[in-house]
Amino acid sequence: METDQAGYLWKWTNYFGGWQQRWFVLKDGTLTYYRDAKTTDTGCRGSFRLEACNIVVHPVDVLRFDLVTSSQRIYLKTSTKPLRQRWIIQLGTTKANISEEMPDMATVTLSSFNEHKSELKTVRLLLSEQIDQIYNICNAEEIDRSALKQTQAMVNELCEEFVKTIDACTNNIVGDERDCSTPLVARPPHLHSDTMLSLGSYIPPDQLSSNDCSVDSTESRGLSRDQSQLHKIGLKRTERLPCTYFSNMADRFEDLYLRADAIPTIAFLDACSALPKLLITIGGKPLITLSLDLSNNINKILTKQKLHPSKADTLQALVHLEISTQTTHAKHSATDALMWLYREMEFVRGFLSAIVDGQSDMSSGFLDCYERTLKPHHNMVSRSVYMVASKAIPYREDMLRALGHDGMAKTDTAVLQDMRSYAAAIAVVASHIQKFYIDNKLLS
Repeated sequence: METDQAGYLWKWTNYFGGWQQRWFVLKDGTLTYYRDAKTTDTGCRGSFRLEACNIVVHPVDVLRFDLVTSSQRIYLKTSTKPLRQRWIIQLGTTKANISEEMPDMATVTLSSFNEHKSELKTVRLLLSEQIDQIYNICNAEEIDRSALKQTQAMVNELCEEFVKTIDACTNNIVGDERDCSTPLVARPPHLHSDTMLSLGSYIPPDQLSSNDCSVDSTESRGLSRDQSQLHKIGLKRTERLPCTYFSNMADRFEDLYLRADAIPTIAFLDACSALPKLLITIGGKPLITLSLDLSNNINKILTKQKLHPSKADTLQALVHLEISTQTTHAKHSATDALMWLYREMEFVRGFLSAIVDGQSDMSSGFLDCYERTLKPHHNMVSRSVYMVASKAIPYREDMLRALGHDGMAKTDTAVLQDMRSYAAAIAVVASHIQKFYIDNKLLS
């Protein structure tokens, strides 16, 4: 097979060596790097199989992307933004194609679909970057036509990749009789049924109603409102709405779809994986214990799913598998881990709601949520840890500041709206899990 792509990339070595330029070669699903292009015959410095890597787009550095494996993280940078985009697209495409070449045809469709879905999320992040870039160029005192032309070319490239990936996803879905079309988080009536949910909307507090609490409107993040409506909320047609921590999330509870009235396991765990980082971002060290507990329960469920991928593709199927084998109460069971994950999700939802509702004493808000969700199931040692943590919870203003990126005057309002939608989505997912446990008499 011919080389898919080759070229120089900057690789982070250590604090002593810093960033070093290395020659990278992508071939047969393996990314290999050498000291330089002249030493490819004398042995490589390292190699990575793409099916074992996750490709992570850096949220701030527009030249950087990372490859994450189960045991290490490889930091990479390119010399230009177009070059980074080409590398990310090629790596994502190659990884997705590997799934389609798997010998076990029973696993091909789901695995390949998940890889293409991951590729779509990466393309979405890159498109968001280019939209921000176009906005900055157009709002500068003098438009840089060269930069605008370059960005236009990058957007065109991403759109072509988006269409190809959609086609690949469609090919995976054809022939699959399972119901993958039911959104778990219901769309509000003012949105069309085919509108993708987004956490990135901005609506001022005086225009929020109780009906807005469950889902966001994608229109308000973009520029599709009519001019009178934009004028009403104090925004010019060309003014871009604030970007927040939530709008940059790759995996969100709003994106979950039911499959035959059940929650897909991997998609659910992907959404849950954002919770530990969110807690550390807003709470710092006081929330480390909860973050570790979340990660631990996520890993337990993932481990069980990997043991029986075809029989545990939904949470309900995974738990039913343990019910049939009478292992629901076994050590490290997925049933027990999911129950704890449900309780922790309820805590996070309550804590975020307290922030949205404007509670000034966040330590009291933390304790209130803890007493309602986790405390009844904790021993004395765990209760003591959370009592100490409650006394070090940051101020509400500091939490909001940690979740906003651009420092605009309206950022806090945008963060609150995004947080409101995120908490509401968690509530919907958690209630679905709770109902399943009640129906199967698993609640303790």
